[in-house]
Amino acid sequence: MKISLMGCGKVGAAVAYTAMWKGLAREMVLVDISAEKARGEMLDILQCQAFAPSMKIRVGDAAATAGSDIVVITAGVPRKADEPRVLLLSRNAGVVAELVRDAVKYSPDCLLFIITNPLDVMVQLAYEVANFPAGRVIGMGTVLDTFRYRSYIGETFHVDAKDVDAYVVGEHGETMVPITTGVRVRGIPLVDFPGYDNALLDRVVGDVIRASGEVIALKGGTVFAPATAANAVLEAIVMDSGSVLPVCTYNQDFGVAVSLPTIVNRAGAGKAFSIDMSAKEEAFLAKSVDNIKAFVADMKAGMGG
Repeated sequence: MKISLMGCGKVGAAVAYTAMWKGLAREMVLVDISAEKARGEMLDILQCQAFAPSMKIRVGDAAATAGSDIVVITAGVPRKADEPRVLLLSRNAGVVAELVRDAVKYSPDCLLFIITNPLDVMVQLAYEVANFPAGRVIGMGTVLDTFRYRSYIGETFHVDAKDVDAYVVGEHGETMVPITTGVRVRGIPLVDFPGYDNALLDRVVGDVIRASGEVIALKGGTVFAPATAANAVLEAIVMDSGSVLPVCTYNQDFGVAVSLPTIVNRAGAGKAFSIDMSAKEEAFLAKSVDNIKAFVADMKAGMGG
């Protein structure tokens, strides 16, 4: 398995480091606009090899990614705490389009995995530029938001977060939709647990929506949680596990890239599932989809397309 990472910022480096410890790749190539930065990250990871799973790791340009099974795109300008992800649109669209063209040129059979924000719009862009089947262009989507949601539910209701079955769908952004309908813990409805309170779950929903901005304000950027979420997707692909994760892919029914619970395996993203939602949550999802479509239109107008 050859994985190439385009972009060696904080998140890209953390994704590479975590993937190394999980033993997800036989070979990993790091590419960055700063060759020195890429080399520094490569050496730092290489120096773990005496205690870590064996992996060939090197740096290079786009040509060095040739023959990759998975190309991960994390390159882009990170957002600030007080700005919405969509303000990154004009800064990152051109970068992502160029990297996608390089990935397709050198690895025409690869899966594309997009992490750059604004995530949903970048997935739509990558899907159109690559001209791949929708299942081969995957965005991290609301996997990260779902992990946050489950973690906060676990902390708030004193249950194991790994046992929580709950999803965030829609946009990986301000209109994300944490689904409160049917939240379960190992098959048991959350509402049946001692101390359950609707107000507490509503507070968790608000905390999840604000989570990224809070971490950015406190420490300058989100790193560990995005890297963990990204590696959950990579692991599902590499291990051909068929995990159900709310990745972002182009959805024909909605006419845009959006996050829904989806089977993820070696072939990429498979069937996307609808889940039980209240009428209010369905309306929120429709609004979220409309928001993504508006941003996609803005992107195309800005790129002259």
